[in-house]
Amino acid sequence: MKPINIQQFTLGNLKTNSYVITDDESFCIIIDPGENPHELIQYISERKVDYILLTHCHYDHIAGLNLLKNYTDASVIVHHLEAEWLLDPELNRSAQTNKPVESEWPDVLLNGDELIQCGSFSIKAIHTPGHSPGSTCFLLGNDYLFTGDTLLAGIVGPTNLPFGNREVLKDSIKNKLYRLSGDITIYPGHGEVTSLEFEKENNLLPNIKAFY
Repeated sequence: MKPINIQQFTLGNLKTNSYVITDDESFCIIIDPGENPHELIQYISERKVDYILLTHCHYDHIAGLNLLKNYTDASVIVHHLEAEWLLDPELNRSAQTNKPVESEWPDVLLNGDELIQCGSFSIKAIHTPGHSPGSTCFLLGNDYLFTGDTLLAGIVGPTNLPFGNREVLKDSIKNKLYRLSGDITIYPGHGEVTSLEFEKENNLLPNIKAFY
């Protein structure tokens, strides 16, 4: 089994983490294409990209989607509750910026608990609403968890946004993410890489602090 290579790109004014994950042989996926992803495109070069996974559809996580979709023709995967957000700058909050984001309807809609096959690896979609209704974390194998704005290093994503719900977010973290077992590395939507074990011990519920 080929080793996994995870390359992080921090993009845009909100310093959104975008990821390219590949084993350099059987698969390549992108998670959350942020604003101005030119360095990311240079990195993937001529690689075939299988999927573009979206943890949620706030504009800073999808600002580079059109460019990446046109470049790779990869299938876009998102939770069904936020599919419409890709088409609506008001919903994805880009209407508040000088660069409204409008994308096409996604290729694959999730409900949660699906397995996405990537070469010899599988990615489990874990629906974790709270920061947004369709927020989804992606567990690659049993080792790597991409959490978007659900769980960051020592903090969580804000819920003082339209459709956010702090109690729902706490429930998602406690009853879905904190019940995962194993030595899992967390790759969040903002900030530094952390571990699930560290967050269980230090990012304590219900006294969690939000990222603003």
